[in-house]
Amino acid sequence: MQWATRQHFESRSSTLRLCGGGLLAVAAGLLIWVGCLLLVPYTVNYGRGDLECKSPVASSSFQNDRSLCGQERDWPELMLILALSVPTAVAGTALCVSGAMRNQISTHVFAVIEMQKSEERLRSKQDKRDEQGKQNG
Repeated sequence: MQWATRQHFESRSSTLRLCGGGLLAVAAGLLIWVGCLLLVPYTVNYGRGDLECKSPVASSSFQNDRSLCGQERDWPELMLILALSVPTAVAGTALCVSGAMRNQISTHVFAVIEMQKSEERLRSKQDKRDEQGKQNG
């Protein structure tokens, strides 16, 4: 009975950790995406050809830029991606910590149960020895 309960509890905790790891991977992907959008130079295609643009971080006039380059990579879009990564990372961290704590608590509880059973067996052996001693003495 205890073994099945423990296996179920541990499988749920590993599922929580896996979901948390997946959310953390999504958050990392979003952060890498924002980093690429901020740091990598890019090309804007317009009617007459391609326009080479500096990365937003390298361009000193990025916020005030009214050209095609400034319109292609807009700050609100970048901040939206960044804003999406924060709750994803928080939820992933919470799930990972929750799963790890469930596993540790499960291990602790079942160790306490085993120690209690061991003490009961020891007491029952001690009681049997005491009874035999009274019968012999």
